[in-house]
Amino acid sequence: MPLATVEDVAARIGRPVLDDENSRISAFLADVTGLVEDYCGRELDRREDQALTLYAEGGCRLLVPSRYLTFFSPSSVLVDGAEVTADWSFNGRQLVLTDGVSVWPEGPVTVVASWGYPVPPATLRAVACSEVVRWLALSPGVERERVGEVEVEFAGAGSAQALSSTTRSALASYRRRGIGSLTLRKVAPCPEVGGPDVYGL
Repeated sequence: MPLATVEDVAARIGRPVLDDENSRISAFLADVTGLVEDYCGRELDRREDQALTLYAEGGCRLLVPSRYLTFFSPSSVLVDGAEVTADWSFNGRQLVLTDGVSVWPEGPVTVVASWGYPVPPATLRAVACSEVVRWLALSPGVERERVGEVEVEFAGAGSAQALSSTTRSALASYRRRGIGSLTLRKVAPCPEVGGPDVYGL
């Protein structure tokens, strides 16, 4: 579901949402949720028991892309449709085989997991509502209006729904850090692995 509800928007505009507005507001909430997630580089809306395909390169560690790490909670792992029975754990960034003999096979691995905020933080809910209220206030094709001395700025094709600069500033703490802030760590080697590629099916 989106980062806010139609009822959240109604509370901020100070009146009930009319029947003919409901579907438009719902669509705007879905749009703004997608734009916020793309801007932040993270999936913030809650997904429950979704199948996520990762690609293993061998070894006992399988990296989960940072886009999915918000409250990431894996429940099962499958290879070629069969559940992996070898002992594994999630360390906050990777799925790690912990039995000392198994390695992930090279290729696709399906992880069934839930991720995203169970309850959106107040900041994300406020941002989603403020964008929807702003979009509702604009005439189609208009990006910005000013009452004093009547200024109207028309949006270019496809740009009518975009995050405002105020919203982008509010999302700074939720945005995934880029490669400009790399952190290098020494990672302990995998447990001793013996025998051929075995992943404990």
